[in-house]
Amino acid sequence: MEYLMILLLIFIAVLFLMQVVFFEITKSKMEKMNNINWFLSLDKPFNYNRVGYMVFLCFICYLVSSPAPLFSLEWFIYFVLFLAMGIVADAVVQYAILIYSKKRCRRQIEDAHLLQNELQHFTPNADFEKDYTLTPQNYDETSILRQYMTPEDHLAVMSVDSGKFASQFKDDTEAMFVVEPYTDTQRVQSQFEDDSSVKVTTLTPTGKMPFKDEKIDIIMCQECNYDKNEIQRVLKKGGYFIVNQHGTENLKEFVRLYMPFQMKGKWDAESCAQTLESIGMRIVDKFEDYGTIRFHSIQSLYQYFTKVSPDFANVNRYQVFYLQALKEMKDHSYFEMTTHQFLVVAQKTF
Repeated sequence: MEYLMILLLIFIAVLFLMQVVFFEITKSKMEKMNNINWFLSLDKPFNYNRVGYMVFLCFICYLVSSPAPLFSLEWFIYFVLFLAMGIVADAVVQYAILIYSKKRCRRQIEDAHLLQNELQHFTPNADFEKDYTLTPQNYDETSILRQYMTPEDHLAVMSVDSGKFASQFKDDTEAMFVVEPYTDTQRVQSQFEDDSSVKVTTLTPTGKMPFKDEKIDIIMCQECNYDKNEIQRVLKKGGYFIVNQHGTENLKEFVRLYMPFQMKGKWDAESCAQTLESIGMRIVDKFEDYGTIRFHSIQSLYQYFTKVSPDFANVNRYQVFYLQALKEMKDHSYFEMTTHQFLVVAQKTF
C-alpha cells in the first residue's frame, strides 16, 4: 500500500507539472490576444467533470500495459484500483491547477471583472457623436460609376443599404432599377416617389435578377453578393459591371475570432477579376484599398457596427470581442481594426 501511495504522489506531481507548463503557454497566448473571457473563466468554483474521460483513458492504458490475463478476476481488481488512482490523481491535479491559476492570474482576473462590469453597464446612445477615425480611401466608387454612365443608360444598382447609394444617381439615367434583396421594396420606393424613372425591385423567388436577357447597360454591385452568370445574362453586349465589395481582410479582428473556418482562401480585386474573366468578361480597371479604423470608445464601436453590420452590434452575444476591444482602449486609448475594400470594372464583350 505504501508503494501505491508513493506511486500515486509521483503521478500527481508529474501530471501537475505538465498541467502547469500547458497553463503557462496558454496564459501567454491569451495575454497576447487580450482574451478577457479566458481570465474570467478562471474565477469559477471547482467542478470535476472528467470521470468519463478518465475511465476511457485508464481503460486504454491498462488494456495495453496490464500483465494479468485479459478480463480475468485479477485483471478487473487491478483495473478498478488503477482507475480509482487515475481519477483521484486527475481530480487533485485539476483542483491544484485551479488554485494555482487563480493565484497566478489574480491581477488579470480582477481587471477582467472590472472590464466586464463596465461593459454590462454600457448603454447605447443613439445621439452619440462619431468617435472613430478612418484612413482615407484611395478610390471613390461614386465617381468611378459616373465615368461609365450616360443619360440614355438603364442602370441597375444592387445593394443592401435601403437605396442609400442609389439615391445619388436619381435623374442621371433614362431608367434606374434598385435591387434590394433583403429590404421592404415599398419602403425603399417611397424614397424615389418624386422620380418615375426609378423602380425598386428584388430578386425572384429562385434568386435570379428580375430582368430580361440583355436588358441593362450598367450593373453596380455595391457591397453585396452577386451571381456572375446572372450578371452575364442581363447585361447588354458592351455593358459594364462594376463591383465594389469588402475583401477577406476587412474587420478581420472580429471575423477571425468568431468564424475562423470561413477564412480559407482570399477574396480581393484579383480574385474577383479572375471569376469575371472566367465567364468571358474583359477587365477594364480594378482598385484595392487596405486601411484601418480606430475606435476610441465602446459606444463608437457599437454605433459603427449598428450601421455597417447590425448583427455584430450585439454586445452580449459577442462579449469576448467587446471585452478585448475595451481592454485595448484602456491600454492604448484606441482599438484598431483592419479595413479592406476593392472595386472591379468589367465589360461584357459578346
